[in-house]
Amino acid sequence: MFDKHFEVFLADTPESKKQHYGIRYQVYCEEMGFENKHDFPTEQEIDKWDQFSVHFIVRARHTRQWVGAMRMVFNNEHPLPLEQHGIITKTIDNNAFDSAIEISRLCLVKEIRRRNVDCDPPLGLDENLVLDENEESKKGDNVISFRRSQQIERSIIWGLFRAAALYSQESNIKKWYFLCTNALARIICKKGVTMKRIGEPCQFKGERIPFEIDLKEILSNSIWLNDYKKGYSLCSEIEIPRLLKEKVASARF
Repeated sequence: MFDKHFEVFLADTPESKKQHYGIRYQVYCEEMGFENKHDFPTEQEIDKWDQFSVHFIVRARHTRQWVGAMRMVFNNEHPLPLEQHGIITKTIDNNAFDSAIEISRLCLVKEIRRRNVDCDPPLGLDENLVLDENEESKKGDNVISFRRSQQIERSIIWGLFRAAALYSQESNIKKWYFLCTNALARIICKKGVTMKRIGEPCQFKGERIPFEIDLKEILSNSIWLNDYKKGYSLCSEIEIPRLLKEKVASARF
C-alpha cells in the first residue's frame, strides 16, 4: 500500500527543509494549536534542535500533496530533547549516545489524522482501524479516496520509520530514543518492535513516555517484506521548482 500511494524524501536542501518546517507549522500551529502561531511569523515551525537534525517529508503520489514529516535529532555533544526534559531514569553512557538519535516532530496533516481525536497530540491515532491490504485506492480529479477501514496514518508512520532506519544504518546509528504517547508505543509494539521504557511519564502537550529502540529490531522487522521497498529519495536529486509548487495536503482523503 505505502509504495503505491506515498513516497518519502530526505529534505537535504534549504528549500525542502522549508517544506518540512511548513508542514510542522500547519500541524502544530494551525491545525492543533499546540504552538503559538505568532511565534513563527514566517510560518516555519523551527526550534534549536533543527540545526542538529535530519529531516524527512512524505507526500501522496497521485495528488503530489505533502502529508507528513519527521526528523532525527543527533547528539552532536548537545543534549537530546528528551534529555533536556530530565525524565530519563536509565543511565546511558556517552558512547551509547554517540551512536544514537532521537525520533522527533513526527506529524501528519489533518486529512490523514483521525479527525475526532485531535486532542491526542500530535497524530490523533485511531487504534481500531484495520488495514485492508487488498483494498485498492481510488483516484481522480486530483483526489485520493480511501476506505475508512484502511490504516493510512500507520502506513505513513512506518514509511517514515523505514526511511529513518535506512539512514541510520548508513550512519552507523544503533539506538533510537523516542518520547511519545503510550498509544503510539502500543501501535509500534504490535509490529514486533520492543519499546524499552527508560523513564517515567511526563506532561509535554499531553502525557509522554521515553523509550529506547534497538535499530536491529527495526531493520529486521517483517513489515518490510511486502512493502516499503523504495526507502527514500533526496530532494536535491529531483526537480526542485516542481517539488516546491506542490502544496501541503488540503484535498479530501
